[in-house]
Amino acid sequence: MSKIVVIEEDDAMRMLFSEWLNAEGYEIQSATQADDACVGQADLVILDLPNPRSRVQEAVRVVRAVRDAWPHALVIGISAQLVKSLSDKSDTARAYGVDRLLAKPCTRVELVTAVGAALSR
Repeated sequence: MSKIVVIEEDDAMRMLFSEWLNAEGYEIQSATQADDACVGQADLVILDLPNPRSRVQEAVRVVRAVRDAWPHALVIGISAQLVKSLSDKSDTARAYGVDRLLAKPCTRVELVTAVGAALSR
């Protein structure tokens, strides 16, 4: 069973993502901030990015902190500032150091598909 860490400031979104992924059989750990979640191992981290358009440096710093905490985990960044989701091949995803970017809000299918694709690589 893969372990996923969900880091999302919005309580409702964090609980919804955790519920969706738990129903798919994943072990979930959740937190409001990366600093609160840096415990144990993880296969994948879903990270709510600070506004990647206006706070680029902060977003990159948060991704680096997550990468330092879980060096072997894949990272999916989520943001309400994105118009559409972007694959790991996008320049934007690479610039932030994430394996994929999901536009928020996303559907259950979008989230589960992105997680499945990331973990099957």
